[in-house]
Amino acid sequence: MKQPELGKTIIELRKQKGLTQEELVEKCNITVRTIQRIEAGETTPRTYTIKTLLNAMDFEYEKVFGKEYKAGKFDKILRIFPSNLKQVLITSFIAGIVYFIFGFAETVYYAISFSHLSSETNWSDLPMNTYESYSSNTTYTLIKIISVISFSFFMRGFVLMGSYYKNYLVEIMAFLMIVINIIFETSEIVSINFDDSLFSFVLIAKAFTFGIIMIIFGVGISRLKTLGNLSKVTGILEIITGICFATVFLSVIGIITLLPLELLELLLLYKVSSKIKPN
Repeated sequence: MKQPELGKTIIELRKQKGLTQEELVEKCNITVRTIQRIEAGETTPRTYTIKTLLNAMDFEYEKVFGKEYKAGKFDKILRIFPSNLKQVLITSFIAGIVYFIFGFAETVYYAISFSHLSSETNWSDLPMNTYESYSSNTTYTLIKIISVISFSFFMRGFVLMGSYYKNYLVEIMAFLMIVINIIFETSEIVSINFDDSLFSFVLIAKAFTFGIIMIIFGVGISRLKTLGNLSKVTGILEIITGICFATVFLSVIGIITLLPLELLELLLLYKVSSKIKPN
């Protein structure tokens, strides 16, 4: 079904339930302006948005539209949106807690690494027992693997969050973080275990790349106005942390702000999951 017929159908269904646009907003967390534009035929929403509206009004998507309504191009390219969004976000929240715990060990390691880099100290100048405790210990590699997996599931929550609120900066940057993190973490494991001469280069490249992405990601998060001051504070801290990493020599400060930032991201993810009505 195309516009304006789609908008007229939504209006009819809403009136059948005796709901105003404002009351529908409270049920589905879609902005009034978005609902107004859909009903006026000014915009063609994605499949998930239509399903969210219908679920809020206790209508089944398949019975109303069947297979008539097709997903947008962006939906097809990036992913198929999960029907159990609330459960997926809760899983991402739990993965974020795991990442926070295992990331703490990484944070200590990175703080040591960047402090030596910023003071222009070569890895060869470090005490052998300190260097070997990281490079030759398989426990560190295991921590990295767990960190990569948990981070990927954690960031997937932000990919879906960005899609849910139609914030493509959050959606795309979170997706890029997953891909870039896998690449750099793999490179880091290889450099530490097989060619430690590349380790400093990997750290610098990782800090700069993630810094740029985090700045854009922070701008996107700060635009999630429906989430109130939490999104603003999280976005600002994300931008500050990103700037620190992008400069490289301020990365130690970025590592310090990274811990409270991850806690704010967890709170943000939890807040979004609590707003979504379970299917």
